[in-house]
Amino acid sequence: MSDTILVVDDQPDLLMGLERTLAMEFGCRVLTAEGGPRALEVLEKEPVDVVLADICMPDMDGIELLKRIKETDSSITVIIMTAYGTIETAVQAIREGAFDFIQKPLDEDRLIHLLKNGLEYNRLVRENNRLMERLCEKALFENMIGNSPPMQKVFQTIQMLARTDVTVLVRGETGTGKDMAARAVHGLSARKNAHMVTVNCPALPETILESELFGHRKGAFTSANQDKKGLFDQAHGSTIFLDEIGDLSLPVQTKLLRVLEDKQIMPLGDSQSHEVDVRIITATNQNLEEKIKNREFREDLYYRLNVASLHMPPLKDIRRDIPLLADHFVKKIACENNAEPKVLAPEVVDYLLNRNWPGNIRELENTIRGWCALTAEPVITLAHTGKTPQARVQTPDVRQVDVTRPYKDLKAEIIDSFTLDYLCRLLAHTSGNISLSAQISGIKRQSLQKIIKRYNVSVEQYRS
Repeated sequence: MSDTILVVDDQPDLLMGLERTLAMEFGCRVLTAEGGPRALEVLEKEPVDVVLADICMPDMDGIELLKRIKETDSSITVIIMTAYGTIETAVQAIREGAFDFIQKPLDEDRLIHLLKNGLEYNRLVRENNRLMERLCEKALFENMIGNSPPMQKVFQTIQMLARTDVTVLVRGETGTGKDMAARAVHGLSARKNAHMVTVNCPALPETILESELFGHRKGAFTSANQDKKGLFDQAHGSTIFLDEIGDLSLPVQTKLLRVLEDKQIMPLGDSQSHEVDVRIITATNQNLEEKIKNREFREDLYYRLNVASLHMPPLKDIRRDIPLLADHFVKKIACENNAEPKVLAPEVVDYLLNRNWPGNIRELENTIRGWCALTAEPVITLAHTGKTPQARVQTPDVRQVDVTRPYKDLKAEIIDSFTLDYLCRLLAHTSGNISLSAQISGIKRQSLQKIIKRYNVSVEQYRS
């Protein structure tokens, strides 16, 4: 289904002109409505992606229309047109949930650029909502959000692994969601009705780890006053998830190898082993191959654990999913606190897209948690975060240019500034993927490369 834009204004001539211009530019459905009440009637009957509405209209102004739209369908992207262009009007519109605003008389290039961004944002939000609905219905992937190719591969791999009972090794950097992937594999498997047992290996002291995993008999050691069932026995008929498997000591590795080979465990202080029916999923952020070379990890155990491998990509490889993740986290945090979700201003999303995340998704979530906790207003702006934009050049305000200078020179400077700003934001959105950037921008790949070279933009910085 093609995109749909609804233009709302009380000037029929403006509506006709915008309908014709936007239909030619975007090749999508363009609907019009004379005034707020008529717009609400259209929205009841027609699916709409983006609403472009004037702020000053009789019967119902743009702010009131914005509120009514957000009450009905919060996923609709709303852009406000204003003839006043005051900071107060813009801030109020953003606070009420507007995506952005544009000043009248309309600059056609800026309007097209704004609507393109609005449609793209709407697609991301709606895709996120569809993913959220799917997750809520099946409760499979919990907080795993993303429609980038690497994340789609993760979802497909999880579904394939869930149909089997093989041992799985989940690999990835800290904060990439390895534990969520393990729970998703279990939750889709035939063992899903049984509770999955999770063990954080580094959290248990080495002196008691073996006892915790395999259990012990009364008198096995000084404080063993009674028999204790180990975690493997607790996971009988289910799945056990061993997080950070690379931290296991060699003696415990040896015992784990026996479980994998014979499906049997022997509690401490017992002379008899017994069978357990357990699926084993492990995870690590360490280089196990290097640990094998250093004789810190058993090679035979490694091959037993690595029957099937699942790689969780770092956030730098799925940068295009950051808006989806951010939107998910603000909703999740609001749900936990029984509050209305905060709104991230566009410049905040730009900041999230442009900065590095060594702590990956976990760091992103914790950052947003902090902002939500410390921001009283409904909209989180860059001022609330105490941050400054990265790799972005602000387009000059036309109202502040030096009108004593030649028009041609000023126009060239503003075009250059806009082009550089657009390139930086586009490459940040695509993580430096030139082919995808060309597809989104509608510029031929070769032409885009020439523009990038002309403005001396380093593509590599967006791939890091």
